[in-house]
Amino acid sequence: MVVNLDQVPPEEPLSPELVLVLPPELRAKALARLPSPASAKPRPPSPLAVAPPPAQESPTRTVATLLLARAVQLAVIFVTVTTLVLVLAAVANAVR
Repeated sequence: MVVNLDQVPPEEPLSPELVLVLPPELRAKALARLPSPASAKPRPPSPLAVAPPPAQESPTRTVATLLLARAVQLAVIFVTVTTLVLVLAAVANAVR
């Protein structure tokens, strides 16, 4: 697909990356159509959202959360291994 710069509407923004892919004559036209960097209006500063200070958690709650997470992990491992052992035992009995 061949693109002619005259086919592009003037209000459509052109990418500076065109310099990498256009032949020299089209590159010169594309660069001439780009606005100069000095004419770019600076953005107004955005209001910074102030994050509330982090809530203080008690060490007891932190340790309890860690222990509960570990207990759930161990329970999942136990159930998985138990199920696997039962399935393999059933297969062994069926083959025998």
